[in-house]
Amino acid sequence: MSDSKTQQSSPTSGSLGSPAGIANHSSAARPDRYDPRAIEQKWQERWARSSDLYRAEPSTTSRKKYYVLEMLPYPSGALHMGHVRNYAIGDALARYMWMQGYNVLHPMGWDSFGLPAENAAIQNQTPPREWTLRNIAAMKRQMNRMGFSYDWSKEVTTCLPEYYRWNQWFFLKFLERGLAYRKNSKVNWCPKCATVLANEQVLPNGCCWRHEDTLVEQRELEQWFLRITDYAEELLQGLDQLPGWPEKVRTMQRNWIGRSEGALVDFKLAGAAGPAGDKISVFTTRIDTIYGATSIQLAPEHPIVTDLIANNPALLAKVEDLIAEQRRAKESGDIGAIEKHGVFTERFATNPFNGEPIPIWIANYVLLDYGTGLRVRQKVRSRHSRGDPAAAGKRSSTGG
Repeated sequence: MSDSKTQQSSPTSGSLGSPAGIANHSSAARPDRYDPRAIEQKWQERWARSSDLYRAEPSTTSRKKYYVLEMLPYPSGALHMGHVRNYAIGDALARYMWMQGYNVLHPMGWDSFGLPAENAAIQNQTPPREWTLRNIAAMKRQMNRMGFSYDWSKEVTTCLPEYYRWNQWFFLKFLERGLAYRKNSKVNWCPKCATVLANEQVLPNGCCWRHEDTLVEQRELEQWFLRITDYAEELLQGLDQLPGWPEKVRTMQRNWIGRSEGALVDFKLAGAAGPAGDKISVFTTRIDTIYGATSIQLAPEHPIVTDLIANNPALLAKVEDLIAEQRRAKESGDIGAIEKHGVFTERFATNPFNGEPIPIWIANYVLLDYGTGLRVRQKVRSRHSRGDPAAAGKRSSTGG
């Protein structure tokens, strides 16, 4: 094979060399092939001697600032190609902004706290601290081999006391201000993980993402909650101070905050009450239509559903099907596209405004984590509009 780098190229030669009349460097000066072992090792040693190479300048610098942060990895043992893809994108962006003259902060850390780390340590018969820190060291070596441009002086490790002491401090402040509270709520529980799973960690077949042969259970556990709804108005106003954000993203945030003005109405449960109590609290933005209430629809995981389906295996099976439908819709990313239906509980509640009985349903389109986890089906016609023929027969839902 001829070495095109030692020849002069002509426009018709078909080579990818330099234009005609310009000689290239000889192959003795530059090897034909890239030798990563030799070249990478040379420059990595050089970078390792320059601890300030990627360190961000102090905040007092006059240069424009740019912050690049990728998702912190969970130190499970080794990086995989998914990590490489993700962090290579962030690295390219950081380097580009440096070349644009920005003072770039590009840190890295380890999402290393929680039961999964303990379970992995038990499985490998290694103390959790030793297991986790050893994995962190191994993954850090891999990142350095990749040549990622991290400011390691800003490294954080969430399983170390110097980091999580601040989590504890924040929690105590929330507790002091009455912003942290406990209540019972249904959760996804994996018997093998012995921990709670997010909806995204439950596979379409109802099994755990770590143990694909283990069905996830629905358990009611006492949990801690934070009253972020106390800051709904402040958060909404803050969105108007982010003109650089796409309107689509700001709209998503507004919907997530979900601030509504209305009233809470208590419907007393007819018949025997269970541990969840004898009333169903409904939030409504249309209190004027409460006289036209025709039914109550509960989220399948609403606490009072457990009481309503007790000793009724057939109803329990139907409710579990509704929960599975919701889970699949959430995983597909479009809960609004779910085919809406529900099951009648054969129980009733009393409308406190007119004393009429209202049937209670369990519906797959009502979400527990939205508002109070239930809706009231109402006629749009209220006591103030009963003479309006246009309103007759129309129905709407309120609450959440």
